[in-house]
Amino acid sequence: MKRKMIGITVGYISGLFFVSFFTRAWELVIPAFAFLAYVVIGKLKNFSVNDFALVSMSFAVAFLAGELYTRYVYEDIMKYDNISGNFSGIVQDYDVYDNDKARYIIKGKINNIRTAEISFFTNELDVRYGDRINIENCTFKKISGDYLFDSETYYKADGIFLSAENPDSISTEKLETQKIKNFLMDYRKKIISDFRIKLGNDCGGFLSGMVFGEKGFLDSTVKNSLYRTGIGHVMAVSGLHISIMAIFIMRIFKCLKINKFISFGLLNIFIVLMLIMAESPVSAVRAVIMVDISYSAGLFRRRNDTFNSLAIAVLIICIANPYVIYSQGFILSVGGTFGIGVFAPYMVKNLPKKKFSQRIIRDFLTMFCTTLFIVPLSMMFFGEISLVSPVMNIIIVPLCTVCMILGMIYTITGGLIPVLEISGGIIKIIIFISGKISELDFSYISCGNDITAKLAIICVVAVGMVKISTGNRKYISVAIAFSVIVVSGGTALYQSGQYNKFIVSAVGKNEKTAVIVSYHGRNCIIDLAGYKNPEYVNKYLADNNIKSIDYLILHKNIQSLYVSYMNELDNINMKNILAYGNINPCGDNKAILFHDDGYRIDTEDYSIIYENEMLKIIYKNSEIDFISTKNAVPENRGLTVFYGNITKNTDIQYDEKSIYLDKNENLRYSGMNNFKIEVSTDGNFSIAQMR
Repeated sequence: MKRKMIGITVGYISGLFFVSFFTRAWELVIPAFAFLAYVVIGKLKNFSVNDFALVSMSFAVAFLAGELYTRYVYEDIMKYDNISGNFSGIVQDYDVYDNDKARYIIKGKINNIRTAEISFFTNELDVRYGDRINIENCTFKKISGDYLFDSETYYKADGIFLSAENPDSISTEKLETQKIKNFLMDYRKKIISDFRIKLGNDCGGFLSGMVFGEKGFLDSTVKNSLYRTGIGHVMAVSGLHISIMAIFIMRIFKCLKINKFISFGLLNIFIVLMLIMAESPVSAVRAVIMVDISYSAGLFRRRNDTFNSLAIAVLIICIANPYVIYSQGFILSVGGTFGIGVFAPYMVKNLPKKKFSQRIIRDFLTMFCTTLFIVPLSMMFFGEISLVSPVMNIIIVPLCTVCMILGMIYTITGGLIPVLEISGGIIKIIIFISGKISELDFSYISCGNDITAKLAIICVVAVGMVKISTGNRKYISVAIAFSVIVVSGGTALYQSGQYNKFIVSAVGKNEKTAVIVSYHGRNCIIDLAGYKNPEYVNKYLADNNIKSIDYLILHKNIQSLYVSYMNELDNINMKNILAYGNINPCGDNKAILFHDDGYRIDTEDYSIIYENEMLKIIYKNSEIDFISTKNAVPENRGLTVFYGNITKNTDIQYDEKSIYLDKNENLRYSGMNNFKIEVSTDGNFSIAQMR
């Protein structure tokens, strides 16, 4: 084995992967097959006994490290789940939201015994990084995600497993132990404010994303269009950003004729400061390690190798945090870097590049190979893939790079060099092009579930096996082409199957819900209650590649919900709107008003009926009802979903055809929001939770 560091890293990350995701007995079949494949690959590559021992030992060490971390850190902290106690700790991070609310990440001790990092959502407190928060008599809860956001996995990757809820009292102490970080974050806030004031929310928000990774100020429609054209990655501080920063700074130092060792030291200081202002995402940490390896190789006259540098960076991060394997940002960053730095150069190595046309073809194939490599990850994490990504990355990423450099110049000089107007003009062009491209039906594909993503991952593994066994680029290209056909066919078959299924879905938060009825391309949304429902509905439509709505029906909070739906579903073709009351929502005279007598929508396949505060959905001989827990339960009803809070006055139904959105320990089907009900032609129901 020529590259032992790569073998060690592959063994280590494999060990963490298997110990993290294959915990049930029957799942041990997968590691067994993986081990068999490893032996076959080793034989094909003429691994020595020492090579096998090195990789196997790395795997075993990672497996043991992951198991010990789970047992003595994760499980030890999780013993406090649903336990009351006190917590005192130092603020590590915080985010401020609307209505003076904030979420704090605090590192301290539970009951002055167990060191842990927790999440704490409360009213905004007068604290900053390094200050202390004391929480008295709270309840510790396991962080759990839902359909909109998998917060459990997100925080787990950072070693945060519990949240503190319902405290009796909160006190704070000003310690001022992190003055440098607070100063940098104040400066970051000022620069972002300058971006937004001088360029507007969309352009300023986009530039904030490119320079600092701050995407919170960007309109959701603009953000979606950027991701659907395949350039959303420019808003995550990662290898592209760190590399551009490093090249830019080192060229300045070279022009100033600064000693190369001093330049390397100053570069690290600058990058670390920028990393802090970008809030240290793991993708940027990985990039910083690789940049350091790259430049230090030049200092000591050693040859730099991207694959080797990536392996070292991955190994360092995995050793420091065994649960980083859960991080989407880490996996995407590693996959993208391997794709553009290793796989794509290997595939285009022998292509000519003397002529301009040849260089364009080479660049396109490079981006195409990179895109293919990260497609399975995009399908798994985001539920959709961009089909125009290779072309758009060639056209738009250079423009983004110019804007990023201009933003960095403004940040470094404190605004003394007036470059924002130039950057803003370029960003307007980028947003305009992305918006127009994303409106095209062929620009992206929504996958709807993880079956096609898993199929794509299998295809990537198959392509890897072809590469390892043959090393022939023609065979690899054939395998890639075959994989594209398989994944495209699988996606088409899935979507065709969904088209012919009668599906009623309930989405929302806790006991609040919006109902979505889909069949043969007709889609109806009935919002029964809930101020965040538009966000859940938007995700559902994106996941299921739904671009047209026949009816949007609003029952409560009409005026505010109407605005939210119009903003969230900006790219959706909305044909009809029904709203309760006698006032058109926000003056939209196209809306159809209904009153206490309800409404009825009939199609050739099904009917939607609302009367006596009960929603009925009738398909062939089947009926699904949505009833508030406050209302009386009718005798003749079908499968019934009860929405609203369960109280002591609720007439609880204990039968198998009753589903409660609110949680109740005595009920089998409760706390079940965000699920699909599939109705077959013979009247049978199948219920599936959405994640």
